[in-house]
Amino acid sequence: MIEKLIKNTTPYLGKLVLKFEKYPHYSGSQSGVLNKVHLNLGFTKLVSRMIPRQVMEGGPSNIDPKKIELIEKYTGGVIGTHKWGGDYEYVLENSFLTKDGQYIGDIKTAWWYFQNGITVCEEYPHGVAVVWNTSKFDKTLVSGQDGIFGYRGYTHRGGATFKIGDRLFDEDYNPVVEDYDEKEFKKYWKKYTKSYKKGDDFDRKHIYNDGIKSVIPFNKRGKQVIEDWEQAKQAAINMSKYLS
Repeated sequence: MIEKLIKNTTPYLGKLVLKFEKYPHYSGSQSGVLNKVHLNLGFTKLVSRMIPRQVMEGGPSNIDPKKIELIEKYTGGVIGTHKWGGDYEYVLENSFLTKDGQYIGDIKTAWWYFQNGITVCEEYPHGVAVVWNTSKFDKTLVSGQDGIFGYRGYTHRGGATFKIGDRLFDEDYNPVVEDYDEKEFKKYWKKYTKSYKKGDDFDRKHIYNDGIKSVIPFNKRGKQVIEDWEQAKQAAINMSKYLS
């Protein structure tokens, strides 16, 4: 069986299959989720996909309990049921939640946290995570912030990690040369002019219409330099809200 030869890197229980696909980063109830790209040939890729087993009402879950154990041990979150709406009419099983029940995301989000060694940001759990210098197996979730590398703001549209020395993200900020090291600003300006010239009409209207800030990384877009972890956290929150 293929399961004896290929490691399951997803949080699901089910069947692994091998396929050739050009664009494997998709998911579906019948097509499953990408497990791993084994061979990239450029025009196509040899990949393995996990097809989660079907869940019957009252039957066993298709989430690997060992993966849940890892998630709950190392991310600071838990896997549970998220309910909302009048009389809790809407229900999402296998949701990624804070320990006090706030919704963070689905099981794939939870597994992404574990795989990347990041943990829940209690102050803003849906869209911000704590990034650590230590590995996901070494960190101890205690009060205090020793070992923190930065705060990551994210949405389905993208993300960025903010650390001390970066800039406090401000979506309304318009970059000026005086706020940057001359060499750094010249690098951004060169990238902007080159990208603008190569872009088509759509690019120029919807991407580069914002000027030079369209090519400046999120963690460098702002006037104020981040001096402490509270500012780094606020920058991640600002960016997450901006992309939401």
